Amino acid sequence: MSDEQKEEDLEIEKWKTKKLLKFLNEARGNGTSMISLIIPPGDQVSRVSKMLSDELATASNIKSRVNRLSVLSAIISTQQRLKLYNKTPENGLILYCGTIIDAFNKEKKGNI
Repeated sequence: MSDEQKEEDLEIEKWKTKKLLKFLNEARGNGTSMISLIIPPGDQVSRVSKMLSDELATASNIKSRVNRLSVLSAIISTQQRLKLYNKTPENGLILYCGTIIDAFNKEKKGNI
C-alpha cells in the first residue's frame, strides 16, 4: 500500500469519526429510552451481559406500558449488540442503544 493510499485511508477514518461524533452530539433520547454502556478494558463481557439480564428482569416491572416497552427495547438491543463481542477490545467498548429523537422530532432506533 502506498503512502498516498494510507494517507487517504487515514483521512476517511477521520471523516467517519467526525461524522459519528457530530451525530452523537446531536442525538437526544426521551427519558430512559437510550442506554449508554461503557465497558473498560479488561472487563468481562459475560459480567456485563448478566448485569443487562438483571436489568431486563427489573425493567419488566415498570408500570407505564410506553416507558416499559421503551426500556425493554433498549436493553434487548444492547444485549444483541453485546453478543457480537467475545471479549472486551483492548481499548474498551462503548455502546449506545435505544430510541433516538432527531432534529425533526422523529424517533428512530439507533445502535452505535
